[in-house]
Amino acid sequence: MLKGFSRKAFKNFALVTLANFLFFCNFSSFFLLPLYIKELGGNEADIGFIMGTFGITSLGAIPFVAFLVDRYGRRRFLVIGYALMFVTSLSYLFVTDISPLLYALRLLQGVSFAFSFTAAGTFVTDYIPPERRAEGLGIFSAFTIASYAIGPSLGEFLIDLEGFRLFFLSASFFSLVSLVLGLFAGDGRFTRSGDRFGLGFFRLVLSREYLTILSANVILAGGLGAVLNFVAAYFTSKGLNAYYFFLTYTITVVAVRVIGGRVSDSLGRMTIALPSMIVMSLALAAMAFVHSPLTAVAISFLFSFGYGFLYPTLSALVIDNARADERGKAMGAFNASYSMGINFLAFPLGVAARDFGYEGMYVSAAALVFAGFLLLVFTRPGRHS
Repeated sequence: MLKGFSRKAFKNFALVTLANFLFFCNFSSFFLLPLYIKELGGNEADIGFIMGTFGITSLGAIPFVAFLVDRYGRRRFLVIGYALMFVTSLSYLFVTDISPLLYALRLLQGVSFAFSFTAAGTFVTDYIPPERRAEGLGIFSAFTIASYAIGPSLGEFLIDLEGFRLFFLSASFFSLVSLVLGLFAGDGRFTRSGDRFGLGFFRLVLSREYLTILSANVILAGGLGAVLNFVAAYFTSKGLNAYYFFLTYTITVVAVRVIGGRVSDSLGRMTIALPSMIVMSLALAAMAFVHSPLTAVAISFLFSFGYGFLYPTLSALVIDNARADERGKAMGAFNASYSMGINFLAFPLGVAARDFGYEGMYVSAAALVFAGFLLLVFTRPGRHS
């Protein structure tokens, strides 16, 4: 049991952390969707637009979900998200071409993500002691990232073994188990929001203490999306398997967050965030030079080490600034900025990959993350920086 947790708190924290892990096994499996899009006859731009479609609803639903989570509790909405992901993932069995159905399913998966991740992230913050916030969120997100080894790696194996039909069945099963686990979780005590119409979300997003952090997270997520959305197709074009990235990423990020999760609790948020963004920028630029399993693993490690510290550090910084009755809005805003970066920036990045090659796209993404570093340097956001 983690220090500072009561038995009840630890039980609920562990239950939702496990359910979220399985949900993300389903979610991360769909980083292989570009392979199916290619099989259906799509090109790099199609990959960018279809993968980016997810962000329209994952972002658009978040203000509504954040309002519901702060006003009515967490558990019921994460259960709704898990159920929706199960149904939509199973429905890919009926996709046979690049059609509106493919876009519709990505839109529905975006709604599922908004419900599941916003509710689960807020749920666990209710149980984490404030003085161990970055550590607790680091452990929660470490299990999230661990799913990136299982989902894509198992998915690649199943696709090679029996094709995409078995892949879609397997991916949807993960969310079915998440749904069952979520039914056994119990909401903790939370301060019910007095916001009757959900407008508090927009006040929070535009406030001075949040705007810079969220803007930096958009940029950071764009850099992450440059890898997650395109690495399967990029590595395949180099004659490499996607698992060189996903296994390295998972092992490195999990180790960083479990072992070093408390670093920003002790040293300060900006002390960790700034050098981590520099490392991530350099790694993105180096992606252009991947040509062998060794370079794939080495550059994936560099990228993963930099990114590994950033999620718990920036998410803890957001919660540091949140009032007790707006944690759902704060977590929702953080997830919204993540969705904007990882999904909406997939549109221009897909076009860049088509017109300038994957190498040119990764250099552009590196410059973007460096711009985020400069933003944090000149603004130094947050009370705990």
